[in-house]
Amino acid sequence: MPRLLLPSLRRPRVLGRSRRARWRRRTLRRALAGLCAAAATLLLVGVVRPPPPATTRVLVSTSSLAAGSVLAPSDVRVVEVAGDTRPVATVADPGVVVGRRLASRVEPGEVVTSTRLVPRSAADGAPAGTVAAHLVVADGQALDLVSAGRRVVVYPETGGPALAREVLVLGVDTPDKPSFTGSLPGADGGLRGLVVALAPEDLERIFAGGRPEGGAPAVLVVVTR
Repeated sequence: MPRLLLPSLRRPRVLGRSRRARWRRRTLRRALAGLCAAAATLLLVGVVRPPPPATTRVLVSTSSLAAGSVLAPSDVRVVEVAGDTRPVATVADPGVVVGRRLASRVEPGEVVTSTRLVPRSAADGAPAGTVAAHLVVADGQALDLVSAGRRVVVYPETGGPALAREVLVLGVDTPDKPSFTGSLPGADGGLRGLVVALAPEDLERIFAGGRPEGGAPAVLVVVTR
């Protein structure tokens, strides 16, 4: 039986013993080593790269606005600022400030905070857990030393231990028109007073001692800070 002759298979060029085949194998190995090194570098960078910085949404002014301006939707825009904690008094919702009046001038790009707005009422500034109350002050001249945002100690008109300490002042009665600093119009010819934020227990303690002639009790105030 005649023997079948199969055609010889040519070995791939990279597997041969020639100098060129050895050079191709060496080049291929170097290329593969370079690719592995690049992949390892990319993997390492991905592992050690810090996460993107946290941001917080705040409102900024889109133009220069004078004190007393009523904010329109086009006057503010939302931007992202670095940090994962919202700065004090910043606002993220335009609906909170639209229609409110500015207490002071703002420039383009300046952050619009709730403290830059004229309060709708003195009670707007009362901290959580407190109530706003109007106290009649026996010594009207003492009110010249008081302004919104200050802290006072409240004493009974007749003297004695303090009725409340570290009381936040929200507004002060004045005979003039109300200003943007939190002053409230007072009654001409009557005792002036101030609006303060009181804890419920302090409120009960102060108003437990009514004036003999009737009406709200008068107090004395001393500014602490």
